[in-house]
Amino acid sequence: LKHFACNNQEYKRFSSDSILDERTLREIYLAGFEIAVKEGKPSAVMCAYNKINGEHCSDSKKLLTDILRTEWGFDGAVITDWGAMNDRIRGFKAGCDLSMPGGSNYMEAECARVVTDGSLAESDVDRSADRVLLLIEKATAAVDASTAAAREAGPIGLEQHHALARQAAEESAVLLKNDDRLLPVSLEGAVLIGHMAGDLRYQGTGSSHINPWKLNEVTGLCPDVPFAAGCLADGSTNDALLAQAAAAAAHAGTAIVFAGLPDLDEAEGYDRTHMQMPEGHIRLIEAVAEANQRTVVVLLCGSVVEIPWETKVKAILYLGLPGQAGAEAIVNLLTGQAVPCGKLAESWPIRYEDCVSATFYGNDQRNAHYREGLYVGYRYYASTGIRVRYPFGYGLSYTTFTYTDLVIDGWSVSIKVTNTGDLAAKEIVQLFVTPPRHTPGGLYRPNKELKAFAKIKLQPRECKKVRFTLNERSFSIWDNGWVVPAGTYTVCVGPNSENLSLTGTIEIAGTTISSKTGNNTWYNAPQGVPSHAAWERLLGRIVTETPLFKGQFTMENSVLDMMPHALVMRIFYKVIEWTITKDFDGKKTHDNPHFRMLLTSAADASLSSMKINGGLRAPVMEALLEMANGRLGKAMKVLLCGKNLHEG
Repeated sequence: LKHFACNNQEYKRFSSDSILDERTLREIYLAGFEIAVKEGKPSAVMCAYNKINGEHCSDSKKLLTDILRTEWGFDGAVITDWGAMNDRIRGFKAGCDLSMPGGSNYMEAECARVVTDGSLAESDVDRSADRVLLLIEKATAAVDASTAAAREAGPIGLEQHHALARQAAEESAVLLKNDDRLLPVSLEGAVLIGHMAGDLRYQGTGSSHINPWKLNEVTGLCPDVPFAAGCLADGSTNDALLAQAAAAAAHAGTAIVFAGLPDLDEAEGYDRTHMQMPEGHIRLIEAVAEANQRTVVVLLCGSVVEIPWETKVKAILYLGLPGQAGAEAIVNLLTGQAVPCGKLAESWPIRYEDCVSATFYGNDQRNAHYREGLYVGYRYYASTGIRVRYPFGYGLSYTTFTYTDLVIDGWSVSIKVTNTGDLAAKEIVQLFVTPPRHTPGGLYRPNKELKAFAKIKLQPRECKKVRFTLNERSFSIWDNGWVVPAGTYTVCVGPNSENLSLTGTIEIAGTTISSKTGNNTWYNAPQGVPSHAAWERLLGRIVTETPLFKGQFTMENSVLDMMPHALVMRIFYKVIEWTITKDFDGKKTHDNPHFRMLLTSAADASLSSMKINGGLRAPVMEALLEMANGRLGKAMKVLLCGKNLHEG
């Protein structure tokens, strides 16, 4: 279960500080982990690289012991992200059990010394060792049990795994648009257009990367359907490719364009700086749509993109990155052998500038400022009235559903859902709660929040009752503990966050809580972007970015941090780059997402992380740090003594 917690940007991910108030931390960013720990009972949790409010996750007793173990009841091992151990002594005290990837003697001597002098309790080390040993025992038992079961049941065929991958892709796909019920469609007389039709973008780069045992392309599954590339692998195009695609579309019954984001646009290790699709993909879609009114776009990208061409096409099917069986899923969805039932897990703004965080999150800012507070995603749009392209929870089907008969009985909420169409299909029913109406100076809360959902399968004309059971947490806020503000709450049920036709109320005899944001602040009536000053009032403290200066660099800084100030780090960067090129035929392939990820992950890792991951002896890293700080004498002392300064 990872990455615990608030690991929400790739830029400076080894050392960035996620700065947020306690309510936002508890109600938004820890809530998913809490559910997973309490209900899923994981054996291991991975702590993140970053800091939270100035403290590294691996050093945080509050995070790893007080919250994770004491409050939530986690009884497994905490394992670091690769190279995410900051201070191993503090890690033992906090409850961080295992430094990965292992094979490193990072801070071993320091830990031994402080155990000897009593400043680190031997019991803290023993406790971590016990948890690692228990994890080994549980894993061994699980492997033995599954092996015995496999012998008894016989081997599970790879084809069954592939079928499951296909089902996951089919049920995750989101039908965003389907004017005139163009889909499903026969592929006879259709044309496939776009480089991705023949080279499917089915996975990301980095930790998500796998080696599929089986992989098909849409063009390979449809050998009798004409194909036009229309664009190149990097998302660019030219007049000749566009003309070829438009001509093919003009002579087809249906034009199916594959577009989205190429590999280089999104990967582990770096962030996207905008939400635009490649210009070549946009030009291709518009050229094809002009040539053929029956144009379908299959979108392949890891997250939200701007789609200014939406009104020019008839249908849009969003697959995300659909995995090794993605091609089969796409064909089945297009032709009606599978019916879309996925819903958007993110709101799709019309443009990136509509995001509340667009002006202050990222933009080469080292630390992550969670200035929007609780107003994340749909909570912001629902509270401000800003129009979006597609709302959170949105997704169409090839059939239709009606929602009726809302009944609220205590904590129980039930409705009836009927499939009014001619196809068997699945629907995801969503329940939102709207808090008591805001009053001047009243408690700040988003206009609505998702509290429950359920997926059901319905045959044509079939009706089913869907029942939800709410509890106090469905209405709670964090105020030094979970408390329920008194008042009248509205329960809203429907197919997405902006289509909630069934509503009813629940009267809660809770607690009277006064606002901690003061009167007339941005958080009581959000519009536009919160000011830095308003956010500081919410936090209750001043937040400033400290510039980097030569002479003040520490092991938490990276090569990229120090390069502008230190020649030795510019040389070291070249060494890192040269080392990585050895795995790429000696070439600097910056247009390769894997190369870019490796280079960024190494050059922008903290020096302490490089100690763990890089294979360099600790004194070398210490000496480089002293050189970067302009202290050549100390650097020579470290190298000559053969040990780092912290070891004396």
